[in-house]
Amino acid sequence: MRRLILIFAALALAGGALAQRVITPVKTDDKKPAEKQLYYYDLHGEPLKEPVRFLAELDTVTNVRSGPVYPLLNGLTLGVNFFDGILMAAGQKYGSFDVSADLSLHNWFFPVAEVGIGFAKNTPEYGNFTYKGLPSVYAKLGINYNFLYKSNPDYQFFFGLRFGFSAFSYDVTDITIKSDYWGQTNTFDLPRQNATAMFGEALIGLRVKIAGPISMGWTARFHGKFGTPKGQDSQPWFIPGYGAKSPLAATFSICYSLGWPKSKMKEKKEDADSSLPLPPPPADQPDETEPPATIAPQSDDSPTL
Repeated sequence: MRRLILIFAALALAGGALAQRVITPVKTDDKKPAEKQLYYYDLHGEPLKEPVRFLAELDTVTNVRSGPVYPLLNGLTLGVNFFDGILMAAGQKYGSFDVSADLSLHNWFFPVAEVGIGFAKNTPEYGNFTYKGLPSVYAKLGINYNFLYKSNPDYQFFFGLRFGFSAFSYDVTDITIKSDYWGQTNTFDLPRQNATAMFGEALIGLRVKIAGPISMGWTARFHGKFGTPKGQDSQPWFIPGYGAKSPLAATFSICYSLGWPKSKMKEKKEDADSSLPLPPPPADQPDETEPPATIAPQSDDSPTL
């Protein structure tokens, strides 16, 4: 009797489980790989033109371009340096003002020419003369090396060298000599002294874009004279383009860039990017030509348990 009760209980449990299971006529393929999700944004969060099933990231180490990424003639920049004007407003007794032009070669090397005018007027506090540097022309030639040559041309950090030359004139007036022995004071002038000077400069600089083609530039310079310039009867206190005695100088310029059209620059950069090889798709990517699995409609007389 006890065995019959256990048998009926087991049959009742099995019947309940079979009653809850529903069999549907759906074809399945367990060997087919699961479909991957669609990606609507790239690895940097930028929206894609159309969704893709996988994302690939180029190897930034093996595909580094060691050469220039911009065309040979990448633009011309004109600048005006007026830093000495600010210093003269603060009390400096001399000034040099110049215009410059640099040519961008691959946004890498920049041949530079600077031409300007310098003048001075100073009566030293404990001196016995007045120095007047007449407006004279100076010129500098050199080159800049842009450390950011692969980056946006609107921003530069560079090292540069310059060779400068000036032929100038100056007056030394009100030269006063006192004689304590004779109790006399003599005053005389040294007019129209002429001299030439050559000097070199090493500099570091920065240039940033303000708006459109307008940018600002700063340089800090260390310079030295090639020899000691002399006038007919004196030595000059000021050299146009060089300054007075300090071996340090600085410039502040407003620049206007005449670059290539951005459309051409964009085309060249896209051509360079298209030359990079793309990685192959992963092996488990589903075949797009394979028709999707279909589900057979369930008829009214489909068997159910």
